[in-house]
Amino acid sequence: MNAINMNWLASAEGESLVHHFYVNSSKKRRFYGILERPSLPSSIEEVTYKIFMIGRSGVGKTSVVARLTGILEPNNYTETNGIRKTNVFWPVKIWDKVVLFKLQFWDTSESSIKKYNHILPACKDKVDAMCSVFSFDDISSFNDIPYLMNTMTAIKEKPANIVIGTKFKPWSSSAIDDTQIKEFEDKWKVKVIRIDAGKSSVRSEMFDCSYQLNAICSILWNRDKEFISKLMGQV
Repeated sequence: MNAINMNWLASAEGESLVHHFYVNSSKKRRFYGILERPSLPSSIEEVTYKIFMIGRSGVGKTSVVARLTGILEPNNYTETNGIRKTNVFWPVKIWDKVVLFKLQFWDTSESSIKKYNHILPACKDKVDAMCSVFSFDDISSFNDIPYLMNTMTAIKEKPANIVIGTKFKPWSSSAIDDTQIKEFEDKWKVKVIRIDAGKSSVRSEMFDCSYQLNAICSILWNRDKEFISKLMGQV
């Protein structure tokens, strides 16, 4: 049973908190600086997670982070230079309590890792989750994922594994089919999160990426459920 209510955001309680994440009454989600956070009631506990984005160049790591942040990135590809750190605040309902997840996405590129020796150690230091990204249009990027996951097993924090597939087209064929995804999920015990990073939103964009963000928070909860339950005062 999933402790996180995946449909809570659409409830009356969830919708009552949504406006805290937007600039006035616009459809633009608010950007938060290093020391800022949504103006939610102080009774809502906050948990922070560092997530390192890994994957082949061009699969859409930066676009995924932008989509989860509520920013529509331009379609033209630009390689990330150095390290880009992005905070995404996301409220979830766990059992009967609301918890605010602060997701810190660390994004870099293969060329930056090769060029600067400090990049990879900085991204791996005290990391809570590795987010491996592949493109449904590129079978080789999908085949890279087990290798990427294995290279991170030596990290002492034992980060959770998150796998995201970009450029997913539910109504047309892709280079990777459902059978391959199912075989991967069964072997590696991880659920592939599908996302169309270029999707344009007609309604409040938080609802268009709520499944993906809830799925990420659920993976983190499963790794640290004892810690979060104690924070919530349940055990």
